[in-house]
Amino acid sequence: MVEQFGFPKLETASKADLIFDYPDFVEMRPLLRAAVRQVAREGVPEPALPVAVERLTVSLEEQLERESRKYLRQAGVYENQRAELANLLRLYTRIMQELSRNLPLSETAENTIYGLTQSRKQLRRLPSLAGEGPLFATNQDKELVPGTFYYLVAQQLVAPYLIDPAGPFAPQNVTKEGRQLVLRLTTYAFRDWDAYLTHQYDEQHALANQRGLSQADYYDRLEALELKYVDQRYSEVLADIYAQVEQELVPAVCPRLSIQSTDLRPLFAKAPRVRLAFNQAVKEGFQLDEQGKEHVLDQPIQDIKQKYAFYRRTFLEEEQ
Repeated sequence: MVEQFGFPKLETASKADLIFDYPDFVEMRPLLRAAVRQVAREGVPEPALPVAVERLTVSLEEQLERESRKYLRQAGVYENQRAELANLLRLYTRIMQELSRNLPLSETAENTIYGLTQSRKQLRRLPSLAGEGPLFATNQDKELVPGTFYYLVAQQLVAPYLIDPAGPFAPQNVTKEGRQLVLRLTTYAFRDWDAYLTHQYDEQHALANQRGLSQADYYDRLEALELKYVDQRYSEVLADIYAQVEQELVPAVCPRLSIQSTDLRPLFAKAPRVRLAFNQAVKEGFQLDEQGKEHVLDQPIQDIKQKYAFYRRTFLEEEQ
């Protein structure tokens, strides 16, 4: 699914591309994350707790991409954003310094440094804009860009919750339940699923090593933990639908896609059959009922409850 290309070919990337949109970013990401983690480690007071380092790592990764996309999307920088952009550029520099520590550099490290350098150059060249612009905040800026993959998924899933079915996909035309659904999908769109699952494994490990629990308490807490993280099923469904869309559109209709920023509407206009397939994939993946409401978690939740009911019935009764 992901095109492979070497370091020299990166020069063929569009000038509008950030490193996050490069076809082989999937290979760069682990190396980039390791460098960001080292930057985060230096920003956490000693003694540096692993959980604090991990949280700052996720925060810096999120900041790096979201701020970069914001500035390129607005095609300039407002005066009140100058300090924020300067901090972003310093973050790019620190990450590249970390990547350059281990010599000789691997090909992936060279590609990553090149991609970061090109992205940084684009940000440095942005012209000044009149007026004021929005500043980054970890609890803000999380909105779905119209026409992008997550936006179109949300638009289809929220259809049953529109106050006026013929009206627009806008907050004032969506019921409270529908707005909660959109908020949940927005969370999934910006969630770092790798870090999310790392937290799940940490909690499982802590629970397995907790002393003094009865077998019944252990089952109760383990079941609650699995139910807490059951929404990772959304990640699988979204990934499957996006992979299908990407396979249909790349390279037949466009050279590459970005899940966060590519407007799919003009591409679907060129390939209406793909739009129909997308709608059907959302319907099947999210298990929409006759009213169009999704039930993707119904079966996983039922499976978890049945599993622990079996454990209690089988193993606890044997102890009695």
